[in-house]
Amino acid sequence: MVRILILDDDKFYLEKAKKLTEDYFTKKGIPCRVDTYQSAEWVIAGLKEEFYDLYILDVEMEGKNGIEVAKEIRRLYPEPVIIFITNYVDYAVEAYEVNTYRYIPKEVMDKKLVAAYETIIPSILEKEEQYYIIEKKGEVEKIAYSDIFYIKKEGKYVVFVHKRGESKVRKPLTTVLQELTSKEFVLIDKGYAANIRHIMKMKSRELYMRDGIILAVGETRFGSVKKAILDFWT
Repeated sequence: MVRILILDDDKFYLEKAKKLTEDYFTKKGIPCRVDTYQSAEWVIAGLKEEFYDLYILDVEMEGKNGIEVAKEIRRLYPEPVIIFITNYVDYAVEAYEVNTYRYIPKEVMDKKLVAAYETIIPSILEKEEQYYIIEKKGEVEKIAYSDIFYIKKEGKYVVFVHKRGESKVRKPLTTVLQELTSKEFVLIDKGYAANIRHIMKMKSRELYMRDGIILAVGETRFGSVKKAILDFWT
């Protein structure tokens, strides 16, 4: 499912963008969820709680504008697609500084938004959410890759530290990493692997994670971890 957030303080254009989006995805037979907001402050407040694949933002609004929202999105997440739909062309240069995919005037929204979807949706679908399944006696648990902050070895168990708490599986860490089959997980030290999408900063041999934890990078792994982060972010 493709998750989309639309922000516009003008209800007419907000509903128009939502309808164009839902009509496009319905026609293509692609599941989607569209959430709409009229307040930039509400969007910023919820960024850490909810991740979207695509953000469609108005630029000029009362209070914080769409550029400020985009900067906060980029501070937290390098990978989502950002599209600006606006009546103001003056912000175009500043918009592209936050790695904007498209800057669309509202007067041509019908044509240009659909055209943007045609080119970007295939790459978004390639990044479709993946899940790790933990099977125990009488219990099955599904954990989204995007929810996992990091993984650590505890005795004979591997512990997943994620947005809902912690989950254990009795397997070697090497086996778990092979099963995850994703470049977003990187082995940072003996017994620890981090999800790159939740690394906020790397300073010296310390990783500052989104959940507030600081993880140490092994001395011999510093170069490979730094490269993996840069490759994922760029």
